[in-house]
Amino acid sequence: MRRALLLSLIILLSQPFVSATDITADSEEDSSGTLSGTYTVSNGATWTVSGDYEIAENTAVIIEEGATMVVSGSMNAVAPPKLNLAGTANVHVPVGFLGETGVLRIDFADEVLYGIDIEINNESTTNWTGTQFDWNGDLDVENLTVNITTHPFQISSISTITLSAQGATPVMLEADELSGDGTSLVIPDRNNAWSIDVQGTLIVTGSIFGAGISCHGTCTLNGAQMTSTGPIEVMGSISVTDSSLSGGISDEDIIIWDDASITWTNSTGTGGVTDNWVNILTTRTVGVQNGYVVFYGYNMGYDSISTSPLGDNNTFDSENLGDNVIEIALDERDRMVRWQDGNGVMHEESASGLVVLSTPWGDYEHQIAELPKVNHFDVTLDLPSLSFDSLVESDDENNVNSRLGVMATVTNNGDAAANFLIDCISNGADANVGVNVPYSAEPGETIEIPMNWDSAVEGELVLECEIFVPYHFNGFEVVSTGSASTNPVTWSIEDDESTNLVLPIAIGLVAAVVIFVLVFRRQMGIEAAKEYSHITEESDEEDEDSGVIE
Repeated sequence: MRRALLLSLIILLSQPFVSATDITADSEEDSSGTLSGTYTVSNGATWTVSGDYEIAENTAVIIEEGATMVVSGSMNAVAPPKLNLAGTANVHVPVGFLGETGVLRIDFADEVLYGIDIEINNESTTNWTGTQFDWNGDLDVENLTVNITTHPFQISSISTITLSAQGATPVMLEADELSGDGTSLVIPDRNNAWSIDVQGTLIVTGSIFGAGISCHGTCTLNGAQMTSTGPIEVMGSISVTDSSLSGGISDEDIIIWDDASITWTNSTGTGGVTDNWVNILTTRTVGVQNGYVVFYGYNMGYDSISTSPLGDNNTFDSENLGDNVIEIALDERDRMVRWQDGNGVMHEESASGLVVLSTPWGDYEHQIAELPKVNHFDVTLDLPSLSFDSLVESDDENNVNSRLGVMATVTNNGDAAANFLIDCISNGADANVGVNVPYSAEPGETIEIPMNWDSAVEGELVLECEIFVPYHFNGFEVVSTGSASTNPVTWSIEDDESTNLVLPIAIGLVAAVVIFVLVFRRQMGIEAAKEYSHITEESDEEDEDSGVIE
């Protein structure tokens, strides 16, 4: 490693520097050397790099809108690469028949903290940790293959492999001299060493190593060799043809943001767990009418997750309170809507959603069969739209504390049913109209609601009724005409006629007494007559018994 750094420093000092500058006319870098600083390609100019150049750390290239940069040579970061290992890696080591026996030493870029497995020539070491691994064996071979199974909780990389055969000079192999399945060259600190900001056009037919590339304009990779440039971030468009992208320092070689576009033809990526490209939304939100609406997501993003009910300001960001916007995917993996994996297989999320508003009138739902793959969309719920058509009294006068029939008529002109209540007042106070229960109106239905109005006070009164709208509908128009009134009704106390009955009652009592006396006397006369007749009959019998004896 030290030898490689020293060699790079010597080369860097021995080569000419190309000073950073503004490129305002067509120009070409066709030799070799080092580029360092900030380069701005101005509108209308084309800058061609056809030579082989090393790029100093933190060098920046800015391609303005209307400008073009062509890389047909090579632009490589000064920093020596390291060999990144996938979950399973087969490192090909060129030995070249160094000797019958010797040592193969692997220097890891970072300490291996979690155990890995290493197998060479059918000899296995399991659960190994450390920074330097030695294997003793036969070096009188053309090549050796080092099979390494890494640990998922860490990233493992090789800096160098040293071959020390008995009686021979040790040979150090740098990372770029090694290859194999599951391996890729990466920048040592896994951060891009230099950058290209494309507002205009970038065309690469040569090779680039270690650059962070952001493509707001148009990027074309045709026969390009891109190493440790991932992820290339695209906000405009990119075309990848007959090219190779390797050494991804993240889970993807290219990120397509929002509605940016990509074409990928006959090209290869880093492979393994690193996707060729992914399409991620910077934001994913749905607009609703109020904070009582909730969203359910199903099979969203890279991992096909389903969400719990999400509401307005579910992130509790005070700056967004009351904005009626629901953030439905907070993680980039949940905002990933399409991708091409390391095997070149295209994938796309198959997500759906459900928006729900729960109210005393009922639950109102909106099914989203296919979740839009956009930053923001609005949802319109099917809701009722009630109209209080009329309130008609059965008479224009009535007695206090007596029921008066009233008929209410309500029409639902909306797209959903409603189970609603009606509130009524009269003379500034709650009116008694009988039992107040929910009334149901289907879409397009007109219903009549009979009421019994009862007033405890007299006078000319008007009954006023309105449809009660729950607070859950704030922001929605669910009532077109919300109230109605009767015509005035005169309420009076019924006349008390009890005093007019005194004379008839007195006369009735007198008549009853007279009748009673007459009936009593008549009855007494009958009884006396009966008694007299009985006495006479007894007297006659005695006279017969006491006759004169002759």
